[in-house]
Amino acid sequence: MISMNLARWGRRLIAGSAVASATLPWLADWNHSHTFGPEYGPHARWHGTSEVLGATAEGVLALWLIRAAGDEHRLDERLLIAAALLPIARWAPFNLTLLVPGTSPYDQHRIPQRVLGMPAALLSQDLIAATAAAGLFLRRLAGRRS
Repeated sequence: MISMNLARWGRRLIAGSAVASATLPWLADWNHSHTFGPEYGPHARWHGTSEVLGATAEGVLALWLIRAAGDEHRLDERLLIAAALLPIARWAPFNLTLLVPGTSPYDQHRIPQRVLGMPAALLSQDLIAATAAAGLFLRRLAGRRS
């Protein structure tokens, strides 16, 4: 019973991460302070647009993988793992961008937004990746208990 609940919660966390991957970039980047901002040239808009559309496509793909994985009685765990790895692979590397000189998670004309001492943009991306990782961890934990 406990392992089934852990497995169910793991799947829900992975699905939540996929939904966040597909939707949050529209809220965060599809606006006049990012993709359509006056400082953004055509090439920067192209990158901004491809980032939003790519994140949406990956989120939708992850949701499809979760559904294709089947139910708890006949589950293809590999598809569920792939669904969890998509948001991790998309959002976790944003932390590495800070190693490139001249990069910043902040808009140049805005006051830096921090939450718990971290740049708000990185925190939200890290939460998406961490949610998928937590879901994967719960799935693994449930598998060991059954």
